[in-house]
Amino acid sequence: GCCSVLLQPILAVYALAFAVPFGSLREFSLGEMTVGASQFLMLGLLLGWFLRMAAFRQVRLVWSPVTAGLLCYLGTMVISVWPASDLIPATKELLKWAELLLLYLFVATELEPSERRTLTVSLLLAGILQGALGIYQFVGHVGPPAFVLFGGYVRAHGTFLQPNPFGGYMGLLLPLAYATTFTLWPEALIARRRHGVWPVLQWPLALLASGVMLAALVMSWSRGALVGFAFGLGLVALALGRWVWMAMAVIALVLLLLGPLPLSILPGGVLERLSDITQYVGARDLTAIEITDGNFSIIERLAHWQAAWRMFAGRPWLGVGTGQYASAYRSVALPRWQDPLGHAHNYFLNVLAEGGLVGLFGHLVFVATALLVAWRAARRERGWRRGLALGALGMMGHLLAHSLFDNLYVHEMYLVIAMLLGMVAPARCGSGARHPQMAAARDLEIP
Repeated sequence: GCCSVLLQPILAVYALAFAVPFGSLREFSLGEMTVGASQFLMLGLLLGWFLRMAAFRQVRLVWSPVTAGLLCYLGTMVISVWPASDLIPATKELLKWAELLLLYLFVATELEPSERRTLTVSLLLAGILQGALGIYQFVGHVGPPAFVLFGGYVRAHGTFLQPNPFGGYMGLLLPLAYATTFTLWPEALIARRRHGVWPVLQWPLALLASGVMLAALVMSWSRGALVGFAFGLGLVALALGRWVWMAMAVIALVLLLLGPLPLSILPGGVLERLSDITQYVGARDLTAIEITDGNFSIIERLAHWQAAWRMFAGRPWLGVGTGQYASAYRSVALPRWQDPLGHAHNYFLNVLAEGGLVGLFGHLVFVATALLVAWRAARRERGWRRGLALGALGMMGHLLAHSLFDNLYVHEMYLVIAMLLGMVAPARCGSGARHPQMAAARDLEIP
């Protein structure tokens, strides 16, 4: 196992596709830090990668706008360590984003097209397994009483312990599934006639993954996941071209003519689930609102939004410090809401609270560069590579929308973001390349 990863670091990437959703089943505590399979795999991957570069005396790194965006955000986080009072959560946050950057660089630099297809299949398989577990929990009424919905169903939560991160994980991978399904079918038909293997296997797998993960996402009953799915799908549709826009305009016109009829076929409570938060947004005094079972989660989330805004208002430039939301929470918390919950349940407000305007600038640079790279790849590529690019674009769309309600950079889900962005990065190595014919021209020899 360990020797295989050191000799072939790509094996660790394949394993990470499954370790992200299932690694929480076995974790170890090291002081105030929790270490799981993902951390061990990342350590082996990076060690094997550095040893390989040292052995061949070659430094290979892909430089793309995403690389610059990640470095910019990581730099602003380092700056915001200055006002931090507790260095342990600050270190954990920095390590998290350093992992994201390094995994992105490895995938973008080292993976060949065939290896990217293998990683795509691994991600889809992991999504199917996790989604199937969530469906079983929903239909089989498996879970704590707090997750019970109408009719006795239980909100799907998988191995993530909570429905919201489970729905977020489904939402990050779902665009890869439906985009691959949409773009790969012509290639699959041709490959079937010519006895090809990859498209014939990958297309039905993507179709199955689309159905399973969409059902699991809805069964999580997560507002953020539902909104993220819609926003990600919209971005993918925009990137597909004018004929898709025209089709969407026709569908919108038909829905308008049909009036409320299409809304009646949605699962019961979906519209209420998406709209009930709006009646409380803007409330001046949350403590004056009577708390019920129906509005508890909404008021709790709004209370954390207000606390994050108070942190930002007190220190608008650098915030309270990287990773310091929980530490600073009690000093700005509203009455009755003393539990910090780890984050602000809105990643943009969380960034403002911990990093101030400097941190928000760095994060927006990363988001903009990731969207730019994914959009360009979606418009440029063809075949399965276009499906991969559309999947990354839809993932970013989901991430942006869901981040308004939650923090998806938890449970190692940030490694999924790194893998998808790395697979659509421009294939240019700043100092070296994997292929021998490219290496002669680009390798940086280390004396």
